[in-house]
Amino acid sequence: TRRRDGFVFDHGAQYLKAPTEALLRLIQQELPSDELFDIAKPVWAFDAQGTISEGDPAQNADPKWSYRSGLNMLGKLLGADLDIRRDVRVAALKHSATSRWSLADTHGAVVGDADLVLLSAPAPQTAELLAASDLPSEQRAELSAALHAVSYRRCLSFAFAYPRLVPRPFYALINADRGHPIAWLALEHDKGPQRCPAGHSLIIAQMAPTFSLEHWDTPIEQIAGQVTALVGDVLAEDLDQPLWSDRQGWKFALPDGGVSPNRLDTPDLGLFFAGDFTAGQGRVHLAIEQGWRAAGAIGAAAAG
Repeated sequence: TRRRDGFVFDHGAQYLKAPTEALLRLIQQELPSDELFDIAKPVWAFDAQGTISEGDPAQNADPKWSYRSGLNMLGKLLGADLDIRRDVRVAALKHSATSRWSLADTHGAVVGDADLVLLSAPAPQTAELLAASDLPSEQRAELSAALHAVSYRRCLSFAFAYPRLVPRPFYALINADRGHPIAWLALEHDKGPQRCPAGHSLIIAQMAPTFSLEHWDTPIEQIAGQVTALVGDVLAEDLDQPLWSDRQGWKFALPDGGVSPNRLDTPDLGLFFAGDFTAGQGRVHLAIEQGWRAAGAIGAAAAG
């Protein structure tokens, strides 16, 4: 979730689905729910030619959960009672004199000790960390091969603010045939008045993998006009003059497939794995379920 000039927008994951009773209980009962709401408007579809059609009724029947102040509220609520240290990069796991592992930063300084370690960064970053760690060579090679087998699609995510309303009967559009440069188009102002100053709109355009890769290093000043033209064509609206534009590049946006955590978890070394690469899809609710699975594995190892 990003904030700028009175606007609040989710430029990565857009909302949370809760397809199971356990997930619904988590967000409605186990966590504070005063900011929780369902994005009422549906998601429609568009094709390579930009033709819009109504979305899947079954998909739109399911609630699309978010939080008034931004979707990152979910992470804040889940981590409320944890010792979370920000702006620290763990670069290697080293043998510890007092426990199983010492966590070393990029300068080699120890930032913590642990008996058990859960690795949840994207697979390539996890592989890089393990390559620099004190692991037996055979197990390092096996873990590296499994992690390097996971590839990711990149995503450039743009936000455009406007000093007028852009009303539509849908909250978002998804490119159903994957033939358009835009993969996802969302009207963030439909998430409530907290998202925009009164009378304003905010549009999110998440670009398709090919477009994102081709324009990965293009400065926003050079690419914003092309993207607003694409958005304007789909919405049949003149959107060439936003108040401001915002760009975010997600290098590891969505995994193409995954690797079973059974191939990765190594209880004898105290190493466990969770994330989109163990779920095989980039979905918030799947990440939560992978966290639950890892918690069970860690609990079993600690008890044993």
